[in-house]
Amino acid sequence: MAIHLLGGGWAEDETTWTGRFIDEARERAGTAPNIVCVLWAPTAEEGRAWHADYERDLMSSGAGTVSIVQLTSDRQLEPTDLGNADGIFVGGGLTPGYHRAMMPAADTVRGLVASGVPYAGVSAGAMIAGDQALVGGYRIGGVEVSREAFSEGLEDVTLDAGLGLVDLVVDVHAAQEGTVSRAIALVDAGLAERVVAVDENTSLIVSPAGVEVAGLGSVWAVQPGEQGVNVTVLAADR
Repeated sequence: MAIHLLGGGWAEDETTWTGRFIDEARERAGTAPNIVCVLWAPTAEEGRAWHADYERDLMSSGAGTVSIVQLTSDRQLEPTDLGNADGIFVGGGLTPGYHRAMMPAADTVRGLVASGVPYAGVSAGAMIAGDQALVGGYRIGGVEVSREAFSEGLEDVTLDAGLGLVDLVVDVHAAQEGTVSRAIALVDAGLAERVVAVDENTSLIVSPAGVEVAGLGSVWAVQPGEQGVNVTVLAADR
């Protein structure tokens, strides 16, 4: 099964990108799938404000049921939280919070995905999916490489061990928040070999068959070149 890296954003109809993940979960389940939706917020009360939105969006994309696991500053992901998952969907928000709360169960997430359970991460959920997680930050070597407003509260661009689902560093909200420059700077500084920055309302789908882009935007793929870095724009198959 595939890993779906969604760049964030919102649309009335998200079946072109989120729906692809639901279709895979349905194929695995053989019926309307149960999607375990993992969310993080500082407190459970703050998190509950988003439950109905996530449930509505996933149901409208074809989920049969949505089981929400609310993580907080005091509540980390447990392996048993994922036991009935036909698909794992990890939401958006503060990336450092998601990273701290999910990494204790990283082995379980990897094992389920290896067994065929599809994974979708939107925004923060995509940023922590790689072997290295891009946790945040807007400066490298003291130089600004992206907007402070999208720094996740960190000054230095910070990489840490991720869930290990793809051998990519993932950035999100690419065209909308200008994070393509951060992706380029990561490679240029030698901090990462391959970085992808995913536009909003767009999904990079990584599977044994290769990579595919779905949705309304593009994926900006950055890797070292003979002189500096190379940037390839992967357009969505519309």
